Amino acid sequence: MNNTTGILVWISLLTLMVLVLIIIGGLTRLTNSGLSMVDWKPLMGIIPPLTYQTWIEIFNNYKLTPEFQIINSKISLEEFKYIFWWEWFHRFFARFIGIVFIFPFIYFLLKKQLSKNILIILIFVFIFGLFQAIVGWWMVKSGLVDNPYVSAYRLAFHFANALIIFSILFWLSLSLFYGTNINQLRRKSIKHFFHISLILIFITIVSGSFMAGTDSGKSFNTFPLMNGQYFPEGYYLNIYGWKNIFENTVAINFNHRWLAVFTFLFISSIIIFLLTYKRRENNIFSLILVLFTLSLQIFLGILTLVYEVPLSFAIFHQTNAVLLLASMLFAYHRLIYK
Repeated sequence: MNNTTGILVWISLLTLMVLVLIIIGGLTRLTNSGLSMVDWKPLMGIIPPLTYQTWIEIFNNYKLTPEFQIINSKISLEEFKYIFWWEWFHRFFARFIGIVFIFPFIYFLLKKQLSKNILIILIFVFIFGLFQAIVGWWMVKSGLVDNPYVSAYRLAFHFANALIIFSILFWLSLSLFYGTNINQLRRKSIKHFFHISLILIFITIVSGSFMAGTDSGKSFNTFPLMNGQYFPEGYYLNIYGWKNIFENTVAINFNHRWLAVFTFLFISSIIIFLLTYKRRENNIFSLILVLFTLSLQIFLGILTLVYEVPLSFAIFHQTNAVLLLASMLFAYHRLIYK
């Protein structure tokens, strides 16, 4: 195994682990487990409860939270253990990713096998990773004071940062595998299409975080109509002011579904065009992959809405959103590099 291959395997593993962590985070949220651990111990928090007495102490601490007092007042110790293990494993896996990152990083650094560009990128990944841990606790803390729900703003911020980390690592993996020899495009407009598409996908995914953080997905369970209307009553409420699109569940639901439809129509129409336009300039497989994940995403989104956000559809919808982002990055990379 040469130097580049070793680094490629390491970065690819990290990319996959971040994807798995995003899925675990989604399951933690969907099982309402995120507020079960009421403290943040970066080092000692890796040790789970090992005795009955420890479980009782942790359960008693949970009983002081708004979630227990308002929502889960009748929860048993065994039921508490279920949600606790989800959150504990979420944090444990995040720490494990940190270990998988730092030790090979030090090894490759000491062996002087990291180029300047890769080193800079990995330093940014490390900073984003530390920031992600802090944001994660900042998010959880928002649901431990008066309101038994985490802030939708902080949830969206946490998820957006995870997407950035995943995207950087995935792009680096592609560059290590395929190389970065520039492919001179005849039409810069194609590049602009990918830039706009990536922005649309990112914004649509983040808007989905507000759907999740406010439970807006459960407010209207028909598609395309909302309560029998294309443009529902209550879209704008004065009490929210400029925050209406972030806190009004009607507006959040409407915006996410039609932003998703616009993203689907915009990307699919141009992908189909690219598949029939000078094929030698395009990677057909990568474009078909984008079209597949895009179509699957809109289908999963409708199913998630219609069936009132069941765990299975919701987690597949979230996972495929990340895969859609990855497929678009893959297609863009194959387009600009030979």
